[in-house]
Parts: sequence; C-alpha cells; structure tokens
Amino acid sequence: MLVNLLINFSLLTTFIFFGDMILTLLKGKRAFSMLQFHALYGIGFGLFGIVQLYFAFPLGDGTIIDFRQVSILAATYLGGPVTGMISTSLIALFRLFFLGEINEATLLGVVNIAITFLVGVFAFSLKIPDFYRWLVAACGMVILSTCILLPLVGWTNIGTILLFDMICFMACLFNYLLINHLKRSHDALEMFKEAAERDFLTGLHNPRSFNLIFKKTAEISALQNEAFSLLLIDIDHFKVVNDTYGHAAGDVVLSKLADILQSGIRIRDYCARKGGEEFAVLLLRCTADKGMMVAEKLRTSVQDSIFVLPDQSQLRITISVGVSSFPESAPAEMLEKADEALYEAKGKGRNQVCYAEPQLT
Repeated sequence: MLVNLLINFSLLTTFIFFGDMILTLLKGKRAFSMLQFHALYGIGFGLFGIVQLYFAFPLGDGTIIDFRQVSILAATYLGGPVTGMISTSLIALFRLFFLGEINEATLLGVVNIAITFLVGVFAFSLKIPDFYRWLVAACGMVILSTCILLPLVGWTNIGTILLFDMICFMACLFNYLLINHLKRSHDALEMFKEAAERDFLTGLHNPRSFNLIFKKTAEISALQNEAFSLLLIDIDHFKVVNDTYGHAAGDVVLSKLADILQSGIRIRDYCARKGGEEFAVLLLRCTADKGMMVAEKLRTSVQDSIFVLPDQSQLRITISVGVSSFPESAPAEMLEKADEALYEAKGKGRNQVCYAEPQLT
C-alpha cells in the first residue's frame, strides 16, 4: 500500500509542478481566456485523478484508496468551484463506469469525491489565510474518508485507514507549500520583470521595453495592414527648470507629465520615457489624422496643467510633439521621421505638434 500511495503522492506533485510550467507558458502567449484556463485546470486535474485511480491500493470488496481527493482540492483551490466541479465530474464518471462493476464501494467512492469537492469549496471560501484554509480542507477530507471507509472495511483495517489518513493529510499540506512556493516564485518573477521594463521615476516603459513593443507592433501592423502612430514628446526648456528649481523639482515635473500623458491615451496604447525629458507614445490602430488629434490633446493638457514643486511653488510647462505614422512611413523610418518632426516643432517656436510628411517617390 505504502508504495502505491507514495507513487500517487509523487505523481501529484510532479503534475502540479510541470502543469504550472505549461500553463505559465500558455498565459505568456495569451492563447486562452481566463475562463478557458479554469476549464483546462479542471480537465487536467480530472484526467490526472483518473491516472491516480490506476495506482490505488485495494482494501477489499471493491474498495480502493488513493489521492484523488487531494487532486480535487488542488483544482478547487487553483481554479475555484467551476474548476473543481469539472475535475470531480470526470473522476466520478470514470470511477462509476470504467473501473470495475458498480457496487456499494463504488457508489460510496463517488459520494466521497462529491463531498470532498463541497468541503473544498467551503474551506477555500473562508476569509482566513491560505494555510488555514488548507488545514480545514485536509481535516474535512480525512474525517470524511474515515467515516466512509470504516463501514466498508471494518475496524480490522483501522491501522491501514489511519496510515492513509496521515499520508493524505501530509500530502494536502505539502501541496499547499508547493503551490504557495510556485505562486511566490511567479510574483517575484513578475516583480523583477516589471522592474526591468519600467522607468524607476515615472513608472512608464523604459527605452528597452518600448523598443521591443515598437518592434512587435510594427511586425503585427505590417502583417495585418493596420495603421499605428508614434509620438515623440520633449519638454520645452526643461534645462531651465532644473537650473532654476533644482533636480528634485525636475523629477516632480517628469513624474507629473508622465501621469498626464498616461491618462490621455487608451489602455491599449503605450507610453515610455525615452530618456531625460523625452517621452514616446505608441498609438495602436491609430491613423495619422487621429494621431495628430491625440498629440494636440496631450499638448493642450500639459499646457493647461499646473505643476506643484516640492517647495509648493507652481510652474507651467509646454511640450513639443513630433508625429509619424504607418503606413505613411515605413516602420523602420518612423522613429527617425518622428524625431525630425519634433525638431521641426522646436524650430517653429516650440509648444506645437508637427507631422512627419512621407517622402514622395
């Protein structure tokens, strides 16, 4: 018995670990919606619970013990009630119709599976820390299994039942530790990824991140023949701000400007700090005319805003904007074109928007 239960335990932890790797990869590619991911979780744990049935330990009279309940709890914890129900249904149907004849032990096994699912839904809905949720779920599962197994196999097998209960309880707590470790690892990875892609002062995308986004956007837009626009933005006379009010005031201006730019574009668009006082905005599915309208709206918003400095003094600033767009300009030329338009805007007196006219061929 011990060997089969240890195989069950090893299979479960291996499945959670590698399943998490696969789902993380799929999430990175945005191949499925959240509802589809929950369904995948449910189907995966359900199929895995079926595999566990083949490594079960028979106690006689058609009674078998394994870790299918732990799989149901894990599915319910990770994906919620819908995910847990999918897993429960798959395991219960297989136990009923594909694993020997239907008898009292089979029916009680299905009841055990169903009640385990309900125990999981109750435990994981409690407003307590996750560890105590798993503790409640594990205790409920062990009590339930004992109550169902004792009438089937009698007190003569109480030692085996208690050993099974102990291993199941430990498996639940170990799976909590494993899932929690994977979650914390994902959170840390996201934090490091965010730090690597963001400007520390403004929270906007940094140049490296923006260049990658621009390259990907250019490839997709060219493939699908969709317009997009690029804005290069520069603060007028920013050196005067730093020289007059100090670099701390300059940082406040940069941070406030970033907020104005970010709030003036759509959620699907991108805003980055290119360096110093220069910013860039990437407008997806945006024609040249609309790009100019957005640029003008941003210029006006900045012009009308009051910047409160650390010493509580107030300051107004202006920006110059250069605009380029696809398909009027090739993606490889858009940065250069927008920079030329920005230079033109500054040459015309600043605080205005200029468009990069495409070259005639």
